[in-house]
Formats: sequence, structure tokens, C-alpha cells
Amino acid sequence: MKIKAYIIFFILGIFFFQGCSKEPSIRNKKEYNIILITVDTLRADHLHCYGYKYETSPNIDALAKKSIFFDYAYCPIPKTSASFASMMTGLHPFIHKTKPNQGHLKKEYLTLAEALKLKGYYNVAIVDNANLSKKFYFNQGFDDYVQVWDKIKKKEESTPFITKSVISFLEKKRKKPLFLWANYIETHTPYIPKREFIESRPKGRDINEVEHKIIAGMIQSIKQSSDEGYYISLYDGAIKYVDYEIGKIIDVIFKKELDKNSIIIITADHGEDLGEYNFYFDHGPLTFNAASRVPLIVSIPGLNKRRMKYPVSIMDIYPTIFNIVNLKTPYEIQGVDLFKGNRNRYLYIFGLLRTYAVVHNKYHYVKVLPKLKMKLDLKEDYLFNIFDDPYETNNIFPKKTNMSRIMNKKYLDYFERHGYLSKNKNVEEKDLSEKEIENLKTLGYIK
Repeated sequence: MKIKAYIIFFILGIFFFQGCSKEPSIRNKKEYNIILITVDTLRADHLHCYGYKYETSPNIDALAKKSIFFDYAYCPIPKTSASFASMMTGLHPFIHKTKPNQGHLKKEYLTLAEALKLKGYYNVAIVDNANLSKKFYFNQGFDDYVQVWDKIKKKEESTPFITKSVISFLEKKRKKPLFLWANYIETHTPYIPKREFIESRPKGRDINEVEHKIIAGMIQSIKQSSDEGYYISLYDGAIKYVDYEIGKIIDVIFKKELDKNSIIIITADHGEDLGEYNFYFDHGPLTFNAASRVPLIVSIPGLNKRRMKYPVSIMDIYPTIFNIVNLKTPYEIQGVDLFKGNRNRYLYIFGLLRTYAVVHNKYHYVKVLPKLKMKLDLKEDYLFNIFDDPYETNNIFPKKTNMSRIMNKKYLDYFERHGYLSKNKNVEEKDLSEKEIENLKTLGYIK
């Protein structure tokens, strides 16, 4: 804890100095509330505002139209614990070392909530995934940390509970600025939205007839239907349902005119594989856009709507907020202010089973290692132009092998320099409460 004490001293010292934002229009004003809404397992390309042909997200779309819209945002790892640890610290998983799931957020790092608390913020989190339990120290810096699984009896109750809790906090009068993090999990398996939000989709393939496949998540056996479209309709229904609930929060924000003094961020920790490359209903092993590309919509008072076309990471939320509230990061981080786009930047994405990806400029390189390559009958190397081919249907690796080799080498060098997972241990199940274990079982993390 000596490291963190030093960091706090450093942060307090720099309150008296000017920050380093490139956006002068948002500096030197009264303190902003920060409202961070994350939807676990929400892939960008199933939102209408990201080009999806079905209208799954009318309320998020409406906010996106008047916000700063990031077309190509990526997670550093398509797993919950490590991805959120990166969002809350600005550090890559290779640096903070939090395990993909059921991993501790180390106490020596200054979290976003802790930094904002030093600035006088009142910090609230409402989380619905036991991978974010207090047992794993994700509550660092929060004044109120609401664990949804402790408050409800079944998963179907969680989404409306979160909405009511968020609105309750927004309606309270406080002298301090508010940092509020709401974490929905509706789009995670087992995909059980309310019936009125489910719309039919084209049948797609018969999953039983797909020869090389992995059916993961909570849908291990195809019982109700073997059509791909049936499960996509459930996933899309979950998006539409959570969008409906988020719409209630957005309505309160604008009716109370909180938008004039609040930063609103909507994003996700990762996406979801829905049969692409024959991998179904889970995330983690593959690092194609389906699992690694996420929505990122940011509304900041005083900044006009715009579309950002360069690749960014959810790690970048941390330094962006630091700059807006006039802070400097106390040590080197891998996150970069979202408004300082660098087309020469390399984003490294770690996948389970040692698969990985690199995003650089308009290219997305994906490496599939032997175990999955054989199981799913895939190629070993893929390269996509994500600007022209966001659904990644055209593998241009054979045409750009030299570029791919460079991206591959950069990832391997970075991995060799830092390593990952070699010295970490999971929290044992006996350390978790019965409700936490039940939550993780419902979501498919514990069998």
C-alpha cells in the first residue's frame, strides 16, 4: 500500500497544476457528473447506430446522434474481470495482471473512482456480475457499491432493479459531483429478455449440421431450436430490452437537465460470439470483431457531436476523464486520451487459449492457435480492413503477409516483455458467498 500512498500524495500535489487535455472547451468549468453505463457482452455491430439493419437500440441511437461516436472501439481482452480492470485503471491486462475472470483488481493501482474521490466526488456503482464483487476489490474508491445479486432473487429482476437504482441516485440532491457506474448484464447468456422485445430473425444455419463447432456459454445443448437465428433473436431482444431501460435513465438525465453538467458514457467490456467462425454463445477464445469490438458513445457538455474513425480502447476512458477533471495520471499507463487519436498506435488484444489480435490503423490482425484452429476448422492468420469490412468477411492476409508479420511480431514482443497469467491465482469458490456463486453459475462462469 506504500505505492498507493505515494500516488495519492502525487495526485493531491498536481491539483494545483493545469491538466493536459487537448479540448480547451471542456476545461476550467464547474465539476461534471460522470455517468458510466456499461452493458456486459454488448457487441457494437448489433446496435442500429453501428450499422445493424435491425432497430435494436432506439434510445442509444438517439443519444449517439448528439454525442461523440467512436466507430472502432476495442476491449483489451474479451473477458469481464480483466477488461473492466483496464477500464478502471487505464492499464493493459499484461500490466495490471488481473485474471480474465474471478481476478483481483490489485490495490496498488489508483482506480478511476479513487482518483475522483480525491477530487471530492461521491462515487456509486451498481454492478450485476459477481466477477466485479467486492471480494475481487472492484469496489475500491466507491462510497456505495451495490451488488445486484445480493438484492434480487432471480436474473430476470436485475435489469429493472439497476434502472430504478440509477434513477434513485440521480434524483437525489448532492453538494458533491457524482460518479455513477451502472453495469447491466442483460445481453450475457442465458439470453432471457422479456418476450415483447423478441423479434424473429432469419433462420441461419442449423447448428446441429455445423461440423466443426464449439457451443459454449450457458447454451451447451440446442434444445428449443437448432437455428442460429433463434438465438440471435434472443440476443437482439436482450439488447432491445436493456436499451429500453437505459432510455428511462436518459429521459431522467435530460428532464432534470443533468446533461448540461454531466459526462455520459455508454460502452461494454467485450462483445459476444454468435456463431461466427463456428463459435457459439460465449466470448474469450476468439478475438475477431464479434467479441473484441464494443460500442463507445460519449456525451460531453460543450462538445459538438462527431464521429471518430480511428481505433481506440476502453482503457482510454480512464485518461480521458482524468484530463477532463484536470488531473494527471500518476504513472505510465497504456490508455490514451480518446481525443488524441494516433493512427500509428497498436492495440493488443489477448484471447484465451493464447489466441490474440492486433488493431493498427484500419487493420485488424487475428492469430488463431492450433487447438482452436483444428477444433473450429479455421485458418491460422486473418487480416481485415475494418474500415471497409467491419463484419470481417474478407480475409486479406494472403495479400498483406508482411504487414501481418509486423503486427504479429509487435504483439509477441509486448507479451514477452510483460507476460500474463503465469503468477496469478483465482479466488477459490469457498471464498465467495452462495449468492455470488449462484450468480457466476447463472452466467456460465462456474459449472
